[in-house]
This record gives sequence, structure tokens and C-alpha cells, in this order.
Amino acid sequence: MTRQLLLKTSFASGELDPLMLGRIDLRVHEDGARRLRNVVVHPGGGVSRRPGTRILAEIPDAVRLVPFDDTDRGFLLALAPGRVVILENTQILAELEAPWTAAQLAEIDWARYRDRLYLVHPEVRGVEIVRRRGAAGSGDLWQLRYWQFESVEVEPGVVRPLAPFAKIAPPDTALRVRRDGTDPPPGAAPGDFVVVDARHTEGASADRVFEPGHYGVWLRIGGRHVRIVNYLAPNRVLAKAYDNFPDSAWTLRWEEEAFSPARGWPRSISFHQDRMVIGGSRDLPDWVWMSRTGRPMNFDPGTGLDDEAIAFRLSDDGSHVVTALVPGRNLQIFTSTGEWIVKGFPVTPSGTQVERQTRIGSRVTPRVRPVDVDGATLFVAASGRELREFLYTEVEQAYQAADIATLSRHLLADPVDATFDGNRRLLWIVRRDGRLATVTIDRNANVAAWSLQEIDGRVLAVTASRGQLYLLVRWRGRTFLEVLAEGCWVDHAREAEAAAPTTTWPGFASHVGTEVVVSADGRQVFRGTLAAETIQLDAPASRVVVGVPFAHEIEPAPPAMASRGVALDSLHRPIRLTLRLVDCHRLVLDTGAGERAVALAPPEGPAFSGDYAVRASGWRRGLGAFLWRIRDDAPAAFTLLAAQTELKVND
Repeated sequence: MTRQLLLKTSFASGELDPLMLGRIDLRVHEDGARRLRNVVVHPGGGVSRRPGTRILAEIPDAVRLVPFDDTDRGFLLALAPGRVVILENTQILAELEAPWTAAQLAEIDWARYRDRLYLVHPEVRGVEIVRRRGAAGSGDLWQLRYWQFESVEVEPGVVRPLAPFAKIAPPDTALRVRRDGTDPPPGAAPGDFVVVDARHTEGASADRVFEPGHYGVWLRIGGRHVRIVNYLAPNRVLAKAYDNFPDSAWTLRWEEEAFSPARGWPRSISFHQDRMVIGGSRDLPDWVWMSRTGRPMNFDPGTGLDDEAIAFRLSDDGSHVVTALVPGRNLQIFTSTGEWIVKGFPVTPSGTQVERQTRIGSRVTPRVRPVDVDGATLFVAASGRELREFLYTEVEQAYQAADIATLSRHLLADPVDATFDGNRRLLWIVRRDGRLATVTIDRNANVAAWSLQEIDGRVLAVTASRGQLYLLVRWRGRTFLEVLAEGCWVDHAREAEAAAPTTTWPGFASHVGTEVVVSADGRQVFRGTLAAETIQLDAPASRVVVGVPFAHEIEPAPPAMASRGVALDSLHRPIRLTLRLVDCHRLVLDTGAGERAVALAPPEGPAFSGDYAVRASGWRRGLGAFLWRIRDDAPAAFTLLAAQTELKVND
């Protein structure tokens, strides 16, 4: 019988996928854990109980969060069916009517440019939300309006938009313009009403080129313009000419407005080198349009000067749906089947190079927007089970897309939203089941440590803004905007303060009927089911916090290091466990004989920092055995830096 010391100094590999527990040959087995719940891993290797959440406001039916940060203030936009709610801290500043439905919110994309936020959806006309600063002493003015492209006036009261144009019908579809009511068809002059016919080049009538939604849409035929004024048939419309058409010859050289009720609207949006970039639409999913420099609503290609608009199609051996656009070293284009970049410093109509880099692909819906982390773009692959890091490597002189979810794939389950919290170095990923996978990321130290956060209720969305992490949570049939609150160790917390100490605290109806922890002036005074919305204290207090407790769990991977005397199925017995702790008041530990609570410091006194040792006993073996397990729902800070286990191993 031999004695062994197992020293665990890091959790930097995070919670390991059960399928990884057989890789005892890897260092990640020593640095990983079997279970990390409601804790976050520090880049240095330690692990701490996560902060709780505090309720800011109730926003019925909201399902998405969008940050709107200005230099002077930070705002949040909560997107709900048919409306946008604009908030600052706990205050609702405005509610704006919006055109999208509940089902469409999962596919909305957005981009910020100066004082406005542009939002797109392939089935909804693009909108912009504008903040106008009010005069001193007055509030800001918020406005939601539909996109209006720059335009040129062609006659009084009629303008032609400088919007993107494209040929959306099959390539062999030809058009001709003939003056209305004439046959054989002569040409047309500006101001004439004309019939536009469509056919295939072999002479057959085109099946479906037009539809009623084309009313008001502009066509560019051989470089000349007409505007549709009436739908006649799938292959014929009535239009008004605004240029001279010398004849009525059939031509394949024609385009229509790329975005319309008939053809759908933009799918993705971003800004790169002071150009608006639109990625795909409902009927043109693989096109990319770039506006004129500094003029986001002008897509006129002009004569191809350096600052004029650019349009191109992603074409190779597959089909593509543009899912996201990310500005960076190069413009990055994410599609359903691969990842592309647009080279050019600056990007110009004549100098644009579009290259495919990797063939991973992203999910089309639900849309999980890629996240920038220290120059790398993290995106969820089309499978929904991979988190890829799109990054330029000097060695390969190209972009690579490594999977950083390999060790913890079980935690990346059906993601629906993601954001990066730079202050905590945490990527937060919302899963469809309402739980949160978190990844501690430190690329310099090669750390990508996963853990799982479980909040009572269901998290719908997350976003980071001005150093804070905000969550949209569906809890007890209501939807709340909450913030991750440092120093708060309960979820769904509500706080109240009084100018003078009092014993009566009303206003907690949202917590009635659930288990809560009540703290008064920093001291816990009650734990149990709240029976009434008014809390009656035994002694006056100036501040009360009511919240829902949650438990943190830490369990290391099973011991299986043959080089140290412990193999897959060796019989072993822990003798002594030493934990190095920081700022802890209590420890609830199970070393094999059941959970045991240890008071490390008085609740109101200074927290304990140091080493805590405990005897352990009981022979164990195999995958189902564990060395020790920590599980505690006490609302207090807890940090574990390292653990040392002394074992006896049966030779």
C-alpha cells in the first residue's frame, strides 16, 4: 500500500465533457472538473461563486437585448413583439412601435453608426432608431423610422432611391419595354406609361418575375429606369418611364431594387471602413452590398470611383446564406457554409478581394451574433455544438477556425444568444433551456474554461454594456431585466432603502410564494417562503435585500493518473484533504461520508482566507467515485484556489 499526494492547483480546463473523462493522459484532466455549477473560473486557475442578479425593471414579452452606448450615457433596448423599450438603469425612457413579430425576433441583426442603430430582418423593412439629445433640462427624443435611402428627384414629388439593385430573377430572364397600348412595340420617352414584359431567352414566358408586391419598385433596364405602377401578370407589369428607351429590344441586362415587399429585406448588417455593409436578403442570401464611404444610405455604384458603392456575390462550389458581418483586420463574412474575408486597405470597387478562408458555416436561425474577443471572432458553428475561434495566424498567413468547445461540448447545447463580458473575461452563452454556459477566456494563457450557470427561471438574452452584464429573465410568468450585481449572492434580488430605519417594508409581491433570503443592513434575518408582499422586521433597518438563493457546486475529475500510482480502477482511500480558500465564511464539503457544513468565520465578521484541512475516509474506485465535493447555497462569497488530497492506494 502506497501513499500519494494529488495536488490540484487549477480549474483552467473547466467542467469536462463526460466523454473526456477517459483522457487521463492529458493535462486537461488534472486542470478540469467533473462539475462546476454557478461558479466562474479565474484565468489564473481558481474558482469563485458567481455574483447574483438584481432586478432592474419588468418588461413584458421582451426577448432580445441591444446595447446603445453613447459617450455620455448608456442605454439598453429591449426588443419585444411590436415594440422597443428603451431603458437607462431602472428607468424606462420610451416605448416605440416596431414592425416585427415574436417569431421574427430570433433573426434580427443590428449595427450602430453614430447617433442611430440600424436593425434588419429578411421579412421586415429595415428600421433605424435615432436618439436626439434634448435641450438642457429636457429629455432625449427617441424615434423609430423606416430606412430612407438617399435619392434623386426625377419629377416633382417622385424620387428614385440610390438603393442597391440586383437581378433576382433567373439569369436567362429577359425584359423589354414597350409603350402601353401599342403593337408592334416601339420604344418609349420619359413620362410614358409602358408595359414591361418578361420571358426566358429561348422564348418561353417567364414563370414568375413579378408579383403584386412590386408596386412602386424601380427597374433599371439597360441602364435606364422605370417605376412599376401596376401589377398585370407574373410576367408583365405597367410602369412609368423616366429615361428614353430608343427601342423595345429584349435584354438580359436589367436589375430591380434589391429590397422590396416582393423580394424581402436585408438579413445582416455592419459597418466597415465608414461604409454600411449589408449581407444578404431573403431572396438574395449570398450577396453583399457596401455603401459609399461616409454615406450609409447611398448605394449608387456611380462610375466605380474609390469612394463609391460596391456589390458582389459570394460564389464558389456551394450555396450560401450570409449570417453575420464582422469588421476587423478584414471584413469578415460568415455564411451558412463557410467564412470569408474582404481584403483591401481601403476597400474600393476596383481593389476588392473576396476570399473564402474556412468551411465551417454558421447557423441561420436562431441568430447567435459572433463575438469579438481580443481580436478573435467567436461564432457558433452550423451544428450548434461547436464554438469556433476565427483568427488570423501569422504562421499560416490565413484565418483558422479552431473549436474551443472540444473539452466541454456537453455545455454548448442549442445556444440562442451570446455576449462577452470584458471586465470578467467571460463569454456568456444563453441556451434554449434558459441556462447559461460561461467560458473564461484568456488567449495569452491559452485558457478557455467552461462552467454552467443555473438561474431560477429561464434566461432569454444577455448583453454587456459599459462594464455591466444584463440579462433578460423569464421568472414566475413575468419577464425582468436584471443585472449581474457584484457583492450580491442571491438571484432576482430586489433592494429597498429608507431615509430613516423602519421595520415595515412593502413592495415584494414578485417574490411571494417562493423561497427567499432576506437581508437587513447586510445581515441575514430570514430564510424561507415569503408569505406576503410586505416584510415585517424584528428590528428597524435602513436597507433590505430580498432574493432567491442558489447553490454553487465544485467537484474535481475522478483521480486517474497512472504515473502517480492511481489508475482507472485502482482501489484508493483519501486520508486528508487540504483546501486553500479565500474570503469564505462557510464550507459545505462531502468527502465520502455525506455533506458537512463548517463555519469558517462568523457571518458578520471578517471572512476566512487560508488553508482548511479535514480528515477523509472510505475506500473507493472507478469512474463513479469522487474525492470530494463542495455544494453550498449560503448567500456569501466563496473562492477555492487549490486542493491537495492525500491518498492511500492499494497496491
